[in-house]
Amino acid sequence: MSTIVSRMDEDQIEVDTGKVSVVPGTMIEPQCATFCLQDEDHTLGNALRWALMKNSEVDFASYSIPHPSEARTNVRIQTSDNTTAADAMYKGLDDLADLCDHVIQAFQVELAKGEFEYEEEENAF
Repeated sequence: MSTIVSRMDEDQIEVDTGKVSVVPGTMIEPQCATFCLQDEDHTLGNALRWALMKNSEVDFASYSIPHPSEARTNVRIQTSDNTTAADAMYKGLDDLADLCDHVIQAFQVELAKGEFEYEEEENAF
């Protein structure tokens, strides 16, 4: 299932709503919304909240896990009048992906240097 979403600076795009959706009734105005991330937990929720709060256009960002037995995370975003909650979500996800790419590249550079020691653990059993 997919839906059409408009961003302030771009044409409409199609989004896979199987993974990310707007919680019904939470987007009363474009600057405020709650998004539901399916099959995600604190790992993405906290990192995404951090990335969102680094954006100067985001006034408020938080996440919650509705119930431990449910595999979903809700992310609440409130922005200034200069952007929308959807744009902030896109930017937060893009910034987080860029950060992960940088960490992977830096790790691979250090690993390629070969300046490490590897010790196998003895079996404790």
